Formats: sequence, structure tokens, C-alpha cells
Amino acid sequence: MVDPASHDALALDHVLRGRRIVARQRSLIAEIRARGGDCTGAEGLLSSFERSLAIFEDDLAILQRKNAAP
Repeated sequence: MVDPASHDALALDHVLRGRRIVARQRSLIAEIRARGGDCTGAEGLLSSFERSLAIFEDDLAILQRKNAAP
């Protein structure tokens, strides 16, 4: 049998990593803008990262609700 806590831990790890990636990408975009560069590609990538993060956060929330149920 698979330990539900290990699924929670993995989902939380995905969320935390995703948040760091999104924050870093936003920082890179700010740097590109500050130099007057074109952010089009970086913004597209950020959008992809944000969609992935939303999925990770939804998965974590589902697991947490499932584990909290009586």
C-alpha cells in the first residue's frame, strides 16, 4: 500500500519548486525589461510555468481535502 503522506510530501515539493521557478522567471523578466530587452519569449515561458504551478496547487489541495476527510 502507498503511504498517502508520501503523496502529500511530493505534491508539496512540486508546489514549492513551482513557486520558486515562477518567482525566478518573474525576476528574469524584470531584468530583461530593465535592460530594454524583448520579454516575449520569457513571458510565454512564465505563462507555462504559472499553468503548471496552478495544476500542482490544485493537486495538493485535492490530496489535502482527501486526507482530511473522516
